[in-house]
Order: sequence, then C-alpha cells, then structure tokens
Amino acid sequence: MRPDNFHRHETALEAPGRTMNFPLLPIDRIGSPLRHKIETVEALGGDTRFFRFAANAPHIVRLYWVQFYEEVFFKGVLPVRLKEIARLRLAALNGCSFCQVGDRASALAHGVSEQEVEALFGDGQSASFSQAEQAAADAASRMSNFDPEGVLGEDLRQTLQRCFQPAELVELLAVIGILTGMARMLLASGFITRTCEVRPE
Repeated sequence: MRPDNFHRHETALEAPGRTMNFPLLPIDRIGSPLRHKIETVEALGGDTRFFRFAANAPHIVRLYWVQFYEEVFFKGVLPVRLKEIARLRLAALNGCSFCQVGDRASALAHGVSEQEVEALFGDGQSASFSQAEQAAADAASRMSNFDPEGVLGEDLRQTLQRCFQPAELVELLAVIGILTGMARMLLASGFITRTCEVRPE
C-alpha cells in the first residue's frame, strides 16, 4: 500500500521503455547512517537515488546499512580488505555506477591498491592477491548476476574450503549473496543498468 504522502516526494527514475516513479526523500529528512552515505557518494559524483528511496523504510536501512554493513561487512570474522575485493568485483560485473564509485573509494581506503582495483575491473586476477583473496574474487565472479553458469565449480569450492575456516566461508558466501541479491533488485527496478559484460574464460 502506498503511503498517503507518496506523491509529495520527488520522483524520478528512467528505465528503458518506461518511466518508473519511486518516492525519493530529500536529504534534510534523512538521518544517520544513510545521510552520511549519500553525502559521500554525492561527493564522489555517484547516483544517490536508491539511497533516498530506501530512506522511506528505516527498518530496511537498519537491516542493510547497520546490521549487515556495520556489524558484518566492516566487522565479522574476515579481513575487511578481502570483503572489499569481493564487493568491488561484483560492482565491476554488475555495472552499478554508485557501487563502483563508492566501493572503489572504500576498497582503496582499506588497502586495495590502484593496480588491484584495475584488475578487479578487468579479468579479476591479480598476482598481488593472496590465495584467499583471489578465491574470494573468483567466487564473486561466479556468483555475480551475469556469470553464464552461475556456479562455483568443484575446483573453486575446494580452494575456498582450503583457504577459509567454516565460519569465514559462511560469512564470505553470505556477503557475496546479499550483495548480489541487492544488485539484482537494483537492476530489475531500474536503478542501475547493465554496463559491464562478463568476460568469457
């Protein structure tokens, strides 16, 4: 059901073949932590419309940006750098403009080099990655929305099991799965378009 004030919000979103109208809250009505995220992405030149749409549901903001990001992605049992590698690989493949902008800056801030960033936007392979980091990037590639097979494969599953303890592997696959699901929602609802092709191997 639409709220009574649905038409009082700014609405804007173009999708191929149709106009999709979503209620976007003005930034002065958005609190922390989402307001800081919006300001950061805007400063980097990214698109903030989805964040302003999500602000209509504070419980979803808490679920995704507090419980998932603050308590799992930036804490958890895995190094943040490794999760940044997996996340940026997904952003590169999914073609999400505001993810690419924000995730790139965050990856650099958590120790991913410029050369490694470029590799993640290329074939996803870097000689400077540890075995665990490369396995995480490979898992992100296989679990992305645009992988032609969409399965990890036996060799990669064995590598993941060698590189990670059970709790670490649960966290890695859950992080990739959650981010992939969000990317699929953003694509389906028209907030992003596919701009990156998966390179065949």
